Amino acid sequence: MSLSKILLSNREEEQKSLNAIFNSIDKSESIIFNAGAGAGKTYALIESLKYVIRNYEKNLKKHNQQIICITYTNVATKEVKERLGNTDLVLVSTIHERIWELIKEYQKELVEIHKEKLEDEISNLKQKLKIGKEYEKYQELEDGLKGKFEKIMIENKELFFQNYSVTAAELKKVFKTILNDYSDILKNVSHFRKLVNTIYKLDRYSKCHENIISNKKGYKSVEYNSIYNSDQLHKMRISHDTLLDYGLKIIEKYDLLKQIIIDKYPFVFIDEYQDTDEKVVLIMSYLEQYAKKIGHNIFIGYFGDTAQNIYDGGVGSKITKIHSGLNPINKVFNRRSTKEVIEVINKIRNDNIQQISIYDDCEGGSVKFYKGTSDNVKDLLDKYIHEWKITTKNQLHCLVLTNKIVAEYSGFKNIYEAFKETDKYKGINYNQLNTELFSNDLSKLGEIPKLLFNIVRLQNNLLNKTTSVIDISPKESLFDDMSIEGLKKLIKSLKEHKGKTLGEYIESISTVYSQVNDENYKKIIDWTFGFENITFELFKNYLIGKLFNNISDDDIDHANVTIQKILEVDIAEYDLWYKFIIDKQEEKVIYHTYHGTKGREFDNVIIIMENAFGRNRDYFNFFFENSLHSDVLEGEGERNLEKIKNLLYVSCSRAIKNLRVIYIDDVTNFEIGIKEIFGEVYLFGNN
Repeated sequence: MSLSKILLSNREEEQKSLNAIFNSIDKSESIIFNAGAGAGKTYALIESLKYVIRNYEKNLKKHNQQIICITYTNVATKEVKERLGNTDLVLVSTIHERIWELIKEYQKELVEIHKEKLEDEISNLKQKLKIGKEYEKYQELEDGLKGKFEKIMIENKELFFQNYSVTAAELKKVFKTILNDYSDILKNVSHFRKLVNTIYKLDRYSKCHENIISNKKGYKSVEYNSIYNSDQLHKMRISHDTLLDYGLKIIEKYDLLKQIIIDKYPFVFIDEYQDTDEKVVLIMSYLEQYAKKIGHNIFIGYFGDTAQNIYDGGVGSKITKIHSGLNPINKVFNRRSTKEVIEVINKIRNDNIQQISIYDDCEGGSVKFYKGTSDNVKDLLDKYIHEWKITTKNQLHCLVLTNKIVAEYSGFKNIYEAFKETDKYKGINYNQLNTELFSNDLSKLGEIPKLLFNIVRLQNNLLNKTTSVIDISPKESLFDDMSIEGLKKLIKSLKEHKGKTLGEYIESISTVYSQVNDENYKKIIDWTFGFENITFELFKNYLIGKLFNNISDDDIDHANVTIQKILEVDIAEYDLWYKFIIDKQEEKVIYHTYHGTKGREFDNVIIIMENAFGRNRDYFNFFFENSLHSDVLEGEGERNLEKIKNLLYVSCSRAIKNLRVIYIDDVTNFEIGIKEIFGEVYLFGNN
């Protein structure tokens, strides 16, 4: 087996699917190209882009037009650029970057949309103050006393945040005299904190709204920066989700903008359509509808696979309902895996796309399904580390059930355990932690994980001698007027940050920040943190405010202890977490969650499986129990089965040569369902 010899008949058949795409391009007929895992979808995308360049380059340049190619991640963007080669005709980027490029020049319209969003937020905050149960004592005040209370707290904002994390008794003591007329409000410190935070937010939004109306300097434009994963509306700064909202609103509202986009970009290609946000598909649908209305040509090509939709935010199979009239083109060839792996993944997906290998020399892989217990996992790994001659160059990729296991085996268990204890990520929010702390897609990291990522990235960039100076700056122009001596001094100041733990590192930054007299230094630190005037106490209280938003009187000690745990984690552990996020691990065995392998491929894969997945006690057993008679399922059951099937399909299709699955629960009641897909089920230790 070498997966290198392509039959001439297969190559010709594969070319037919490409010709179908090319034909649709020539007709300006938008398509949905469906290709299973390992089908060479990116190859088809690249070939389609090259076809447009070959056949339309002269006309595109004549009319100052370009091609848009939207990818799902920055990694995919880099891959497409490398495979496409050097050309200024194709704009390859993530969706957020492209949407921003399309709308950022229309600041007058964006500011109007931003003003409307502020109005909605202000209205919601006022309604909360009016009817929220936790604001009852405030609601009992006369309007004059309410205004006086708000004025007092706004004047004492610094004092409030300095004491945000103290005990209830201490906080009451600090504000007892200042709020002498409001003793009832201070009785419940948890409600007091929430009330004051709401008042501050309302004040920030109201002032911003007033400044927009008065056309004040600094409030005439909206800013988007991918470094931040949360909005700062009062600073005219938006994050990823809000950007898509604004993009949809402005493109839907303004026909002139639609026409400009259509005329400037007559070809649009979207990679991994199944994971694309519905708002993006709506934008594309609006563009095509308007193009037809005014008689202008536009081609929109969606490339992906509905069976690989495993993210909740992706459009998935709903795409054809949102964007109707797409010409479907399917491809059945697999360019990744051996015949043995393909046979298994075909049985999992069980739909109209049944793949065959494009290679004649595709046999020689291996698939085995084991039943066992959790005690067998280490022995299984050891067995195949030996048999498959695993090294750091020939790695074994192990898919595990929880991020807790990934964190433990990847060296950042303490980070995971500390975050798990925060209000933001415990209880019903547990699944949110799995995405927001472990995602390789930086736009999906939570607000605090992204903040810590930015800090560790700064440290890594400063230690890495190959890092460009521009990579540590918010913008290239920061260094335009700097002398070599000034630049050296700046880098020296940044490299003075020391510390064994995260907390010590932040304290070091705080100390240097307070002593250094260099505005460029402060701009870099402010940009990294997302707020100004960095102090250790401000940073600590910021973490508490974000991770314990509705902190109660009884929980303040727990909050302080938990934040202290986050701060006491060794900075080297954060470095391992950072390398996991950017996919730069250097071990023999690499651990992933099932979702974390999307878009990847590995020679050697072991999947650990059991009944439960996350907080769902009946997950994979539900799939194997119902896979043979899925046609009788309806509603929620049908949707759940599809969701599990997609995840299992994505996981198993990562394997190129060798795939092993071990099920560590009793499979007696659904072993027949397993055998239907994987064949023989082996008892681990008996062979």
